[in-house]
Amino acid sequence: MEIVSNEVISGKTVTMDEKHFVSCKFKDCKLIYSGGDCQWMESTFENCQIVLSGSAQRTAAFLGNFGVLPPSGTNLPGRGQLGFPKKPDGIQ
Repeated sequence: MEIVSNEVISGKTVTMDEKHFVSCKFKDCKLIYSGGDCQWMESTFENCQIVLSGSAQRTAAFLGNFGVLPPSGTNLPGRGQLGFPKKPDGIQ
């Protein structure tokens, strides 16, 4: 797995598969995920769009058929924003 560290990535299309991002900042990016291994730590995402392709897209469609995920193309609140809940106090 490729390690990408201490990068500021802005306005780019980034393939996430087979990468481990460490202390990176993503801003206004299109993140493409196809179902491969992908990790990140101490990285931030601001106004990024997630695009699923390949096996990840097929998995999302499969889960959508069971109502686990909304149908493909559904406009969700904050669509295009990648947000994570705040960690509880004391957890890093």
